[in-house]
Amino acid sequence: MIESANYFLGKKKTDSRLHTLLSWIDTNADAMLDNPAHGLEAIGIGKKNADRIDCATDEWCVTGFVKRKLPEKVLKKRDVQAFSLAAERITGTDDPLAGIEMDVVETGSDFASMPGLNIPTAQRGQYGGTAPTLDLQKRFDAIRTGIGVTNPVGSYPASLGVGTIGFFVTDPNGKTYLVSNNHVIARENAAQVGNAIVQPGTLDLTKTELDVMDTLNKLRNRLQIGKLSAWIDLDFGSTMNEVDVAIAELNDERDLDQIARIGLGAKAKGIAKKFSFTAAGALEGDTNVYKAGRTTGWTEGVVTAIGVASNVNYTAGTARFKNQIAVTASDDNGGAFSKSGDSGSGIWNSSNELVGLLYAGSNTRTLVNPIDVVMSKIEAELGRGKLTLVT
Repeated sequence: MIESANYFLGKKKTDSRLHTLLSWIDTNADAMLDNPAHGLEAIGIGKKNADRIDCATDEWCVTGFVKRKLPEKVLKKRDVQAFSLAAERITGTDDPLAGIEMDVVETGSDFASMPGLNIPTAQRGQYGGTAPTLDLQKRFDAIRTGIGVTNPVGSYPASLGVGTIGFFVTDPNGKTYLVSNNHVIARENAAQVGNAIVQPGTLDLTKTELDVMDTLNKLRNRLQIGKLSAWIDLDFGSTMNEVDVAIAELNDERDLDQIARIGLGAKAKGIAKKFSFTAAGALEGDTNVYKAGRTTGWTEGVVTAIGVASNVNYTAGTARFKNQIAVTASDDNGGAFSKSGDSGSGIWNSSNELVGLLYAGSNTRTLVNPIDVVMSKIEAELGRGKLTLVT
């Protein structure tokens, strides 16, 4: 496991307060999240009042994420400990962070894997909402990032599902792959290598298409775009997860210039450097981000926390993650940054560089795997040499 302080600071000399904050999360995340009485959904490093983390005017703090902020008397009535009190009891001191501030922000709900869109076929039409302005809920002859996709093996036609294509990579032999989440195309560890990946996701098929393709074989024959190649298992036990990722080899030659497009917009420019800190404790890295996803289309956001440890609900159980990135919608966005069905989306900065892989969220926050860890993990699992982002 990569520890937060080592990941974000490395051997760099920097503000000792950041070492304290990151090391504190490494040491106490499990105990803080294990106890239901703490009422925590996640903890991370942020700025006071959930401000964007590139703000230079506020001090760094440990942020506790809760479903809802409650008055102290309500907390006592429900036998829920305030964040600062929980920290004091865990560490055994009345000043658990040696004077460094703590903050609490609302998530509005549990964190959960973002598809949440695997439903009985009979309930089709009751979920997913209307198509976004950037309509990615349909079949594309020329695939690109941001459009709907799924692994239908083992579920179709009894149930329908959809997630999102995040980005594309090539291996040294010239093979091209799409990258999404384990829970989107590897079915939370239940898939098999070689499973068909289809576009669009089965939830986005019209009734006529469902009637015509009423068996798995008919669906694969018409809509298969690739086959599952590898994934990183999700651990639903005591081991901390770092990524939720899977990769599928495309089944024919594709126009690389076309698939480098992000949604229907600009082309990918490369992989962003990971967030880090200057010696003075200022953040290095572009915190203005956006994504193209199957459900909400093109949305803009800002990074509000790093080093996040969180429990995430899946169909198969609860998985705990560490060293994640938290994103919230920008003031200009006018809606949620992500919703169910957006899982697997690539997160891009304002230079069209890939920052991370979207995999989970609450009503107000989205969780993202850092891209450098995503790439190194899936590259090692696939075992075909260095993978290169299609740009």
